[in-house]
Amino acid sequence: MVLDWFTWNGWTVAIVAVLLILMVSRSLQWPANVPPGPTGYPIVGSILLLSGKKKPKETFRQLRVKFGDVFSLTLGRNLLVVINGVDALKEAFIKRADDFSDRPDTYRSATLMKRKGVAMSSGQHWKHTRTFALTTLREFGFGKKSLEARVMEEVYAFLDVMGNNSGKVYDPKHVIQISISNIICSIVFGKRFEHSDAKFYQLVDLLEEAFRLNQTRSAARNMSWLRFLPGDFFKIKRNRDNFYEISDYMQQQITDHRNTFDPSNPRDFIDAFLKEQERQEPGSAVFEDFNLQATISNLFVAGTETTATTIRWTILQLIYHTDIQDRLRREIENVIGPSRFPTLSDKENMPYYKAVITEALRFGNIAPFSVPHGASKDVEFRGMTIPKGSTIIPNLDSVHFDPNVFKEPTKFNPDRFLGEDGKLNGKEKYVFAFSLGRRICLGESLARLELFLFLTTLIQRFELLPENPDKMPAGPPSKGIQSGPPDYKVKAVKIN
Repeated sequence: MVLDWFTWNGWTVAIVAVLLILMVSRSLQWPANVPPGPTGYPIVGSILLLSGKKKPKETFRQLRVKFGDVFSLTLGRNLLVVINGVDALKEAFIKRADDFSDRPDTYRSATLMKRKGVAMSSGQHWKHTRTFALTTLREFGFGKKSLEARVMEEVYAFLDVMGNNSGKVYDPKHVIQISISNIICSIVFGKRFEHSDAKFYQLVDLLEEAFRLNQTRSAARNMSWLRFLPGDFFKIKRNRDNFYEISDYMQQQITDHRNTFDPSNPRDFIDAFLKEQERQEPGSAVFEDFNLQATISNLFVAGTETTATTIRWTILQLIYHTDIQDRLRREIENVIGPSRFPTLSDKENMPYYKAVITEALRFGNIAPFSVPHGASKDVEFRGMTIPKGSTIIPNLDSVHFDPNVFKEPTKFNPDRFLGEDGKLNGKEKYVFAFSLGRRICLGESLARLELFLFLTTLIQRFELLPENPDKMPAGPPSKGIQSGPPDYKVKAVKIN
């Protein structure tokens, strides 16, 4: 027993020593002028700063004050560089896009997703995949009137559910998620699902979990060796299992499409990919099944959860601010009237709606750190060197909640975006909810269409009331780096 104890502890000391040597040797390779930042601890670096009770957003705000618009933290052997503020963000991701458009090698991007898809790939693979995705999405409605019809089909289904629950208190989360996800389904799978479909319901739950897992435990993304520890405190193993479950679902859809595929009549995004796959040389890195799996998973995660969460944020704020809800309803009545459904052409005549949704995107701050970027080479930036292999974070929160950009940023105030003439005053250009630069969300146009049609029809036909007027929804947004609203229930009363 004593010998076993010494042997076990000897191995432990050896492992710790090797990790320390690796960490120190890596840090010694960094240039002397890396961005400044807090001193980390051996092996774990600054992980404790991101794993405590304080939210990463608050930590980064404090570090920005101390170290400036470009600072860094060590996470294990990796360097995390955080870029803050309007000027630095635009300089990096727009003016210097060639240097700042790659993705970092994390456990999810490199090991699970194999650097495939639109979201996690880099270089020529990313460019070719993104070009195909954008071209195909346009063929199936992006930017066309036909897409509005697809969205309205789900709006009608959404209103039916709301009408059946008129006057009742309930959580609208799942009906919103399913309605938004069905729009992506119609483009990718060529069909929609009933709200009662159990298998589809399971997919929506998996997608929600994927978004949540990918937005939380951010430090663990740079320290994948944590998955070898007992248990799953950092949710790395659950992240892996969730990824495989979604991949299996997507592969089944691909297989079903292949069994009924007619190259002369592509029905949807998957068919368009299969058609192009047949035209390519065998072994194409872009047109292979796993890249299709990864791409449609990206479309679902980005196209469902962010829009659905923004709608939930907006409803919550309209419950809190009945004056804003009433003013928005008056604009809808003046421009559209009480009877006909809104159309996208109405949007240009509704500046208050534009101000409300812009404020919801800013205040909701759904993805405050966007998606991590990576340095594929040493990058000289503002007199500092960002070493090859660094993870680069676009800190969108540093703009959305900067009091120098938006006065009293913690208040929900659509009027901040309106001038004396009642039109948008230009401040909307500082809301980076869909990120910025080359990696801007390719589904932005669809998301904005969905937000307009869902919210205007909802406010046109229902009054939104709290579950209990004397006890409004309370509690902080969800933990981690995602900014979802607290769970709440609403009473939507149909307007006669």
